[in-house]
Amino acid sequence: MVKNKELQKGMGYRYVKDKITYYECHVDCHEKFQERCAILPFGGQLSVRKDPNKKPIMMLGQDECINKQFTFSPASWTLPNGKKPLLPKDEGEGVMISAFTSRELGYGPVELT
Repeated sequence: MVKNKELQKGMGYRYVKDKITYYECHVDCHEKFQERCAILPFGGQLSVRKDPNKKPIMMLGQDECINKQFTFSPASWTLPNGKKPLLPKDEGEGVMISAFTSRELGYGPVELT
């Protein structure tokens, strides 16, 4: 990719190992990296600059929502005789849905057991 000038000059980290020059780039630097990293476990490899005695950091995003049984606006239909149905005073039982997302693991709900 360097010889074909597919990477911009100065992009990535250049290092030499066993008299061979390597370039380390982030997966987002080029679309070809995305294709290659799609088949690798956890979407890529760790940096050569990472301290081997430290654990890698994985970024996670989390979100949740709660759906309640009686959550709706106070508006209701009026029957032909002019009466309206009674509305419950509370929101009722709720179900909480939580999901996590990361580049390495994808997106999905968490199953609580």
